[in-house]
Amino acid sequence: MLKVAVAASGPSMDQWIPDRFDQASYLLILDAESEQILETIQDNREDSMARSLFFSQKVVDYDCEAILCGELEREAFAILAEENCVTRYQASGLSILDSIKQMNAYALPLITDYIGGSGCPDNDPENCALHHDHTSDHDHD
Repeated sequence: MLKVAVAASGPSMDQWIPDRFDQASYLLILDAESEQILETIQDNREDSMARSLFFSQKVVDYDCEAILCGELEREAFAILAEENCVTRYQASGLSILDSIKQMNAYALPLITDYIGGSGCPDNDPENCALHHDHTSDHDHD
């Protein structure tokens, strides 16, 4: 079984993945191979940062291999990527079912940085289109 988390607007497979992780009201834990929902977690608190951190920790608690979501804020990115090595796929605007199918077909792009981060996928200047200093002390995923 391949456990995957999906940040969603609702609790069913036809719901959409919001543009940003902190806009999701639900976190679904899925078996990506069978496309079945294993757990549904809802959080309607108004503090989007608290909701984002809560969902990030749930992804880790459920031992998910990956998350399908929209853009990540720095704190959520740190929990998922830097502390726990969860693979992050950009799936905003897709339905949950479509995002799972695209992930299984290796058709989703990776989220390589948080909102406002360098956007650089690695520390190799040859792979970076941002023309910034690669000798500075910033993290890359």
